[in-house]
Amino acid sequence: MLFGLMFNVLPGGDSQPIQWRQENLADDRSIIVIDESNQAIWLWHGSKQGLVARRTALRQAQSLKGHGYTVGKSIIGRDVKEIREIDQRKIGRDPDTDNINKDFQAMLDKKVKELDNFIITFSTSGTDVRIVESEPLPKPEVVPTSSKLPKPVVKLEPTTAAKEMKPETAPEKEKAIAESPIEEARISFVLKAILDHYNDIWIAKKKDGSYSVEMMDGPVCQFSIEEGSLKFSTNSFSGISLNIKTEIKKKYAELAKLL
Repeated sequence: MLFGLMFNVLPGGDSQPIQWRQENLADDRSIIVIDESNQAIWLWHGSKQGLVARRTALRQAQSLKGHGYTVGKSIIGRDVKEIREIDQRKIGRDPDTDNINKDFQAMLDKKVKELDNFIITFSTSGTDVRIVESEPLPKPEVVPTSSKLPKPVVKLEPTTAAKEMKPETAPEKEKAIAESPIEEARISFVLKAILDHYNDIWIAKKKDGSYSVEMMDGPVCQFSIEEGSLKFSTNSFSGISLNIKTEIKKKYAELAKLL
C-alpha cells in the first residue's frame, strides 16, 4: 500500500500531522506532504510566509526526505526521491511553479482512504492497516530575529578571539566600546539599503566575519567591515540588476555620512 501524510509547519519549527485536506493550503501556512504514490515530498508555502518560515519548513522537508516519518514499526516516506517546492506567490507568474502546482493539485484530487494518526492510503482495496504510536519530528534550530531590524534575520556567533579575550584594561575597554557601535552602524546601513528593494531577506554571518545576504530568488551580496571600511566580495550583486546595485551603494553612502 502507498501512504500519504500531511503536516503543518508551526512557527517554532515543529511539524504537526493534520487531516488530509486541500483546505489546509492557507496563505499563512507552510504545508509538507509525504506522497508515496509519486515518491515525493511536496512543500507548499502560503503567500504570507516569510523567508525564515520557508527556510524552516524546507529543513523539515529535507529531514523527512532523509529519514521518513516513523509511526509505530512503520516508516512513512522512506523511499521518497525528491522535494517539490511551491511558492503561492509565484503561481500564475512562473511556468515551472505552475507545472509543479498542477501536479500537486492532481495528487490531492486522488481518492484516498483515511487511516489512523492522520495517515491516508492511495489504495482503497485490501485490508485496512492501523498504525499507532506516532513520534514527533526533530525540531530544527530557529535563527532569532534582530531586535533592531525586524525584517532581516541575523545569526551572530562569537568569534574565537572574543571567547579567548582576557580582561581588558580600562583604556582598551573604552576603545572597544567606541569602535563596536560604528561597525554595527555600517552593517545596519547596508541592510537598510538592501531592504529598500527587497522586503524579505536572509542574513548569515560567516566564519571569516563577513555577512552574506540573500533574497527569495538568490544571493544579493557578501560584505565585511575591515578597519572601519565596508568591503563587498567580488561576486556581490552579480545576480541582481545594475540599477538596484547602484541604488544600494548610493543609499549606503548617504547613511554613512551620518557617522
